[in-house]
Amino acid sequence: MALILLAALAMAQEYRFPAGDAHYGAFYPTAYKDHGGSTDWGCGGITYSGHNGSDFGFGSWSGMDEGREIVAAAEGTVVAVNDGEYDRCSTGDCGGGGGFGNYVKIAHADGRSTYYAHLKQWTVAVAVGQYVGCGTHLGYGGSSGNSTGPHVHFEVRESSGSASDPFDGSCSAPPTYWLDQGAYGGLPGGSCQNAGPCTVVATLSCGQTISSANNTGGATQSHSLYGCGEWPTSGPEIAYSFSTPIDEPVTLGLTGMGGDIDLFVLGSAACDGSGAITCSTNSEASEEWLAFNATANVTYTLVVDGYDGIASGFNLSASCVGTVGDPDPEPGDSGGESVPDPRPTTAPSSPVPGRRTPFAEVGCGAGAGDSGAGGDGGAPGTRVPLDEVGAGLLLLALWRRSRPRT
Repeated sequence: MALILLAALAMAQEYRFPAGDAHYGAFYPTAYKDHGGSTDWGCGGITYSGHNGSDFGFGSWSGMDEGREIVAAAEGTVVAVNDGEYDRCSTGDCGGGGGFGNYVKIAHADGRSTYYAHLKQWTVAVAVGQYVGCGTHLGYGGSSGNSTGPHVHFEVRESSGSASDPFDGSCSAPPTYWLDQGAYGGLPGGSCQNAGPCTVVATLSCGQTISSANNTGGATQSHSLYGCGEWPTSGPEIAYSFSTPIDEPVTLGLTGMGGDIDLFVLGSAACDGSGAITCSTNSEASEEWLAFNATANVTYTLVVDGYDGIASGFNLSASCVGTVGDPDPEPGDSGGESVPDPRPTTAPSSPVPGRRTPFAEVGCGAGAGDSGAGGDGGAPGTRVPLDEVGAGLLLLALWRRSRPRT
């Protein structure tokens, strides 16, 4: 049990204060979570009976009219939104959104969820299924739902659905969920938790296969969401760089696994949800395949990460539709030796049932340099079209990606 608790604490995400940098100084606490008897986390009385979240005011109606930006306290996936509710409630019983009025709910990789409630009407700027990084703009503070005046209600819920206090004090249970909790009666810090870039351990080339494991030397366990997958990958991750000397379609294969691990292609080594190109996150534990258009001399980061803490061995291969050995053939030259397609030539007779419960489908960017934060609005799992040479490879990759999950 102690080991389980330590593991949970190790992967827990820490929060920044959920206000935009330009408006941070306008906020102040008006009601912390109640710990019984109208007692807050510091054993004071900045709360009221039965309050499950932390309320922060920002200058009453004039502040609301000026605009007070609300941002994500940590990276995650938007799982619920509500907008359009009346936003100048002063009676505490205007309803809508289950009492939260206009709100956003974000699910995080550590199993917790955060709520941002009582937002200003028609300012919710995110959609269900969208990946958001720490500090992403969500909307503006208002007074919708069961509110008596302009403020933001920030609430943390555990995976069980129960509300918990992000503050650590004499009258609340540790640990703090804030990166910088600040003083009682003040504000938590406005900086995001920085997991750092992915640690690239080797380079994968066209026609090459690397046999390794996602928990071997050089692996880390500090990244869980890459802006492209529907599920948090809380297991250890290992990263490789990849590039080609010409523009060409590339197929990546992840085989020989003994556990459910996934493959991500990023346009940078940031590993912060930006630059996501595509990913393969099938729930079966046998193989993963994906295809994407590689741009000449662009360095991509390939991340192998484990779903739900899983570690496993794997074989990572790259098959390029272009050529090897002669990136710039002379006229009439065949261009070198073609790279064979390493995938099986026959498909399984029936889909393998999935076992994950997704937040929602999330699209990826269309190419290198795209933000990847929810994609460009295309269909979930959309791939960039390949030319006629690579179309066959892509069709099979898409067929594999479209298998049903539960």
